Amino acid sequence: MEQIYKQYYSRLLSFINSKVHNTDDAKDILSEVFIKIYANIDKLDSDEKLTSWIFAITRNSIIDFYRREAKNRDNIEFNEESIFKEKEQPDAISELSNCIEPIINSLAPKYAQALYLSEIKELKQKEIADKLNISHSNIKNIIFRGKKQIKEKLLRCCSYKYDNLGNIVEFDIKDENCNFC
Repeated sequence: MEQIYKQYYSRLLSFINSKVHNTDDAKDILSEVFIKIYANIDKLDSDEKLTSWIFAITRNSIIDFYRREAKNRDNIEFNEESIFKEKEQPDAISELSNCIEPIINSLAPKYAQALYLSEIKELKQKEIADKLNISHSNIKNIIFRGKKQIKEKLLRCCSYKYDNLGNIVEFDIKDENCNFC
């Protein structure tokens, strides 16, 4: 393992730096890579595949890093899914979820009906498509566009504070004329 560390350390650090552009983050990712290599080296079939295997681990670790960063950004994108599901959520989410049904009801009927069945009744999209006699791909688009409209209404109506995982922990009504919250 020490030989692998010496042989690949500089190459991997340079590769990671070229993708991340932050030396501290690159070193953190590199540490994760070597932990993964150490934990899984016995699964490698052939020494001939070592380099490609190590770089695959490195690429995947860089992707994981960016996924975590996207979740931890200060300017986090509003997560529609977090407002629909109430399992083990902070009080702000429970309170905010009370706004969802009135917002759904304010949408055009095709969006309201699809979202009501999807998010309130928790039916699968295929079931909704069958029930409404609409193609599955069309119902996916309707639900996507409906969620986008809900998001826009919620962002117009309230301001939000997030934890470091992107969950809503607090919200304030910024539009006194909001009829939903």
